[in-house]
Amino acid sequence: MMRSVQRILAIFESFSQERSTLTLQEISKRIELPKSTTFRIVQSLEESGYLIRLQDQHYCLSFRFTRLSGLVQSTLGIREIARPFLVELAKQTQESVSIHTLIEKDRVCLDAMSTSSTLRSVIQPGEHVPILLGTGSASKVLLAHLPDKAKAQFISAIAKTNKQSKTDLLRELSQIRTKGYAISHGERLLGVTAISTPIRDAQDEVPYCLSIGGPSVRVKTHEKEFTKLAVLYAGKISLQLGASARAH
Repeated sequence: MMRSVQRILAIFESFSQERSTLTLQEISKRIELPKSTTFRIVQSLEESGYLIRLQDQHYCLSFRFTRLSGLVQSTLGIREIARPFLVELAKQTQESVSIHTLIEKDRVCLDAMSTSSTLRSVIQPGEHVPILLGTGSASKVLLAHLPDKAKAQFISAIAKTNKQSKTDLLRELSQIRTKGYAISHGERLLGVTAISTPIRDAQDEVPYCLSIGGPSVRVKTHEKEFTKLAVLYAGKISLQLGASARAH
């Protein structure tokens, strides 16, 4: 039963804004199943009204998804979606976990979970940090995923503040995009290490990021483990926001 559900969801995930119509062969290739198996599932979805077969033998999603999407709570925000994952991640790491966004020229903490551990990294929801400082893993992740035009307004000032060339700064941000995370050691607060990963939405944009932070003496010893967890949980939150599973 679970395998059947996963196959159906994989077919739905095959469609994107760039490829809103697909042939049976293309669907088969994307979900990595034999064409005969794919055809049986696609035919069932067509009969139930979730897929439409066009005259050119391409398939597309039907308007049933429009009706279903309207049932999603319009008030469901990032804090409500992310909170269960923050609680779980804080328990696993025993460090502070937070989500951030960019509002005008500030990196803003939207929510945070702290542990009872001593020497914890203290961060509070609502905390504002000027993005022009260009320091800290959260700020760098948000900057790295800005559209080029939006990013350009900050680059010169950040490079000047941190005494680095614009070329070096842009190279660093490009590397963060490629790796899928950023790590900072004492950049914003002395003795604190932070690991941040992008949270994507249905448009494959990065309006938020997830961070794990704590004393460097403790976090550095778990850096690889915590980085994997940050990527994993940011991916889980992204899926809840409508991001494609392929993006992770």
